[in-house]
Amino acid sequence: MSKPRRTIRTWRREHGWSQDGLARRLGVTHTSVTNWEAGRNEPSAKQLVALAKTFGVSMEQIEFDRDLARLERQQEQSAS
Repeated sequence: MSKPRRTIRTWRREHGWSQDGLARRLGVTHTSVTNWEAGRNEPSAKQLVALAKTFGVSMEQIEFDRDLARLERQQEQSAS
């Protein structure tokens, strides 16, 4: 069984934060966090750095998980 990907949503939930709580920590809007989690858009490079610091993980881990999530979304869209 493969390890589930860790997305912004799972990182956030692991910390017990709401979308509003994460948005406040990053200085972004609730809508930004909602859109990232839904895959409608992606955080900027500056926001990715802030996410890594906020979650206490490396930039490499954030980038890897973001890339995996993007690939999964593309596969889901082509399967429909």
